[in-house]
Amino acid sequence: MLTITSSPMKGPFSVRPICKETDRTIVRELFRQEFYGPLQLLYPDEGLWEIYDSMETDDAYGAYLVFYNDRLLLLLEVHPPVQMDLAADYMSKPGTIGIYCFYANRQDPMNLPAIRTCIDALLGYRSIKRIVTRVNFVGPQDPRVALLEQAGFRRLAKSPDKSAIYYCTQDTFSLLGKNQNKHLLQNTF
Repeated sequence: MLTITSSPMKGPFSVRPICKETDRTIVRELFRQEFYGPLQLLYPDEGLWEIYDSMETDDAYGAYLVFYNDRLLLLLEVHPPVQMDLAADYMSKPGTIGIYCFYANRQDPMNLPAIRTCIDALLGYRSIKRIVTRVNFVGPQDPRVALLEQAGFRRLAKSPDKSAIYYCTQDTFSLLGKNQNKHLLQNTF
């Protein structure tokens, strides 16, 4: 399980696994925002809970809610390669995992330190060498792309449907000053 303790420089971040019984409304709203934007449509989440029920949860895999103080920032899904929605060639390198992020507010200034804290914790696992993610429907000035690039991700490929594949390794993450955050995190294995 992914564990993060507070960061003295940025305040207390916390991460906890989602709970089907108590977090259903929160998760539904995060997905509604991601897929419907400002439209007030109900996100049908029944299939989502089947995915979460079958999700591998060894090591750091699972679905987590990430908070700053007690304010929800994002839902972080951490998947093994076989559970990712990406072509096999993106996930074929040993030590590769996949993530998806669903933000409570894409403009929140604490998203960047939260993502960097989570990435640092994930790269702290000896078995994780490369993290891959996809951003769907990439547009100009997309805040999700800027956030990923500021967190140490690099663009890997662009598909015709306007989605983009990003990856992060210890090297790309380190280029952005990972060492200054090194002592701020505590990983449990």
